Amino acid sequence: MNITRKAEFYLILITLIWGGTFVSIKVALDYVSPLLLMGIRFSSAFIFFLILNPVKLSALNKNLLLKGLFLGILMYLGYGLQTVGLNYTSASRSGFITYFYALLTPLFQFLILKKKPRAANLLGLVIAFAGLTLITGGLGGGTLSKGDLITLVSAASFSIYIVCLNLWSPGEDAGALTALQLLVTSLIAFASSPVFETPFINSSFLLWGNMLFLSLLGSVVAVYVMTRFQNSITPTRAAILYSLEPVFSAILAVIILREHFSPLQLGGAVLIISGVLLSEILEVRRSSAPGISDTEGPAVSGGIASPAAASMEE
Repeated sequence: MNITRKAEFYLILITLIWGGTFVSIKVALDYVSPLLLMGIRFSSAFIFFLILNPVKLSALNKNLLLKGLFLGILMYLGYGLQTVGLNYTSASRSGFITYFYALLTPLFQFLILKKKPRAANLLGLVIAFAGLTLITGGLGGGTLSKGDLITLVSAASFSIYIVCLNLWSPGEDAGALTALQLLVTSLIAFASSPVFETPFINSSFLLWGNMLFLSLLGSVVAVYVMTRFQNSITPTRAAILYSLEPVFSAILAVIILREHFSPLQLGGAVLIISGVLLSEILEVRRSSAPGISDTEGPAVSGGIASPAAASMEE
């Protein structure tokens, strides 16, 4: 197997894992409150990450600590809102709505970096919002549920996170910055749990099995694989492969959770993916033109974005 095929295989595997995290969180929420789940997930991921990638204390400095703190807060908002949202919406809908981060990122690049979104970004956003209308039953008088709205805000948080990550990660120790984010996210989750919810946990094999999947496979291993193999394929192929994540989340939700996906919702899902791919692939082709260079953030959704993975040229 050549390196390109090998990279594609492993990237498809991690998108399958990330798609599975939506189902895994949905199952785990029957046994633990959302923010406590986050605290356990990210503290475990922090420990696993340090075991697999020891951080040199010499890499730590005031500037890095401040960046890690702020990025950790944004990561907490993204994953915290996503986890809370899953209490009120289906895993399949959460997967597709979270995927909006890819379309919202150019808008926040404009607000934060004054980088104007291009026509392809705006067209993709319009198409995807049409898909969101179908998924949430808007044509039949339905509206975004509480969980859908929370998840949409989560997607916006991920977008801001990606913009800030790309702004602050260059020149920093990727391992140290990732570890700091995991630590900050877990500490805030544990601290905020008794404030915003009534913490509970009902220990079971199913709970801890899902926690292991979320923290080890869905976080640390996925980040390593993405960092290791993403640069071995073209940005266009990477964008297409990452678009499989919400597809996998929907398929697994239907199989494992017995969630229902109507033909209208299926059409909405196709529009969302089409909107994202239109935006990203046209952007890739434009950036590949002579004299044009641009970068976009890493994939981030069910998994954890890594500064080391923020190198996909778009």
